[in-house]
Amino acid sequence: MPLPLPLPILERLKLGTRARHVALESRTVLMDKDLSHTNYHQCLQRFFGYYVPLEKRMLASPAWHEIEFLYNNRNKTPQLVQDLCELGFKQHVLDALPRCNRLPELVTAAQLLGCLYVIEGATLGGQIITKHLSARLDITPESGGSFFAGYGHQTGSHWKAFGAGLTAFATQVGSDEEIISSANSTFKTLDYWLYPTQIQDNQQKDNQQDSQQQGIP
Repeated sequence: MPLPLPLPILERLKLGTRARHVALESRTVLMDKDLSHTNYHQCLQRFFGYYVPLEKRMLASPAWHEIEFLYNNRNKTPQLVQDLCELGFKQHVLDALPRCNRLPELVTAAQLLGCLYVIEGATLGGQIITKHLSARLDITPESGGSFFAGYGHQTGSHWKAFGAGLTAFATQVGSDEEIISSANSTFKTLDYWLYPTQIQDNQQKDNQQDSQQQGIP
């Protein structure tokens, strides 16, 4: 009996990151039916505090020449700055916002691609958020919602182009496990940065349950 063919890297990534992806999505308030402008502003500020240092680290990675993928025209930080300014935040306020210092390692090409899988994949989900922002808060890509709008009508084609490059790299070089590990690390660090209180509360509950099961008062 012939051995089964290995799953394509995109399918392996989807399966291998599902738990962290679902956990992150379960904590977001962006799709709440009672989403407020205040909640949205707070979310944007947290995303800003993650993407600014992340993209700085990404662009400083020595591995770009190995993957033949241009990210400069896909930078997300300018969109976040644009949105926050549209919503009334001054530059000195943005400069003072906290920055995440717990980021994924992005030294190798595989690590870079794993991170990009999360960052580029988020533009797909952003299309749904964009519709909700318009319906709930009357926020459009031009009035404070460009970050979630991604590449607009080109989002799908941009994702396919990235997926093709990722697949080609994995086929030629391998490193599937390192790619998946980096994607999970990106989901994890983003989750911890966006929702630290929720995660700490859940960890405390888990610890209490563990103690009760072990008979520890």
